[in-house]
Amino acid sequence: MGRRQRVVRVALVVLALAGFLISFYLTLTHYRHLIPPCYVTSGCESVVTSRYATILGIPLSLVGAVFFAAMFYLGIALITGPPKKVVRAYDLLAFAGVLAAAVLFLLQAVVLKAYCTYCLGTEVIALLIWAGSLVVASSGDGGATSAVDSPPQG
Repeated sequence: MGRRQRVVRVALVVLALAGFLISFYLTLTHYRHLIPPCYVTSGCESVVTSRYATILGIPLSLVGAVFFAAMFYLGIALITGPPKKVVRAYDLLAFAGVLAAAVLFLLQAVVLKAYCTYCLGTEVIALLIWAGSLVVASSGDGGATSAVDSPPQG
């Protein structure tokens, strides 16, 4: 794996960790019935208390935390020498994540007309993860490392 690929894969792991931490924070505030403070935008309260903030009683932030945790662990697998199945799973989840982020952004912009700073942050992270997954998938080997690229075992 080349230097550029390694940097992209490490960045994907860091992004996934950041997304997890934000989503976990929002999950904690949900279950503690707190409103996260908005520093950059206004409307956090409107967004996190809207009827769109949960599905079947499960906060979307918890779904996000699970998503970013999965991306974190798959990102580690990308670094350690992924089989093509890991790359495909990563690409599929990254695409699902960016689709969900687009829908959630549109809900904030069009329906709620309010923005949550933390939500916007996770949406940008999902977009960056998807873009990074395209870079990984576009490597000549489909994202998988070969035995020549791997360090010797032993």
